Amino acid sequence: MSRKARQLLGELGAEVEERRYFDRLPSREEIEKLAAMLPGGVMDLVATRSRRFKELGLEGQNLSHDQWVDLLSREPGLWRRPIAVKGRRIVVGFDADALEELVQAEGG
Repeated sequence: MSRKARQLLGELGAEVEERRYFDRLPSREEIEKLAAMLPGGVMDLVATRSRRFKELGLEGQNLSHDQWVDLLSREPGLWRRPIAVKGRRIVVGFDADALEELVQAEGG
């Protein structure tokens, strides 16, 4: 999680369970669950401007959903961060307003 996101969530009084993808990548099942919560599916989890995305030559590749899930399950540098989840709501990428809304949302 970025310093900015951690600071903002702390200021909002959010209870945070942080997961470092470089230390412990999500399973395929976890990736599928996150992707199902997003309007763009698995592609909303992919950091298309990341160095790793460019290194792997993924620009313009027409990969299937399963291929993207496979890549995310083994390539931590492809993840957009932070990912904040509360109940059935999710925010991907640093967006202060969206994170604040998520923290203040009832239930999920």
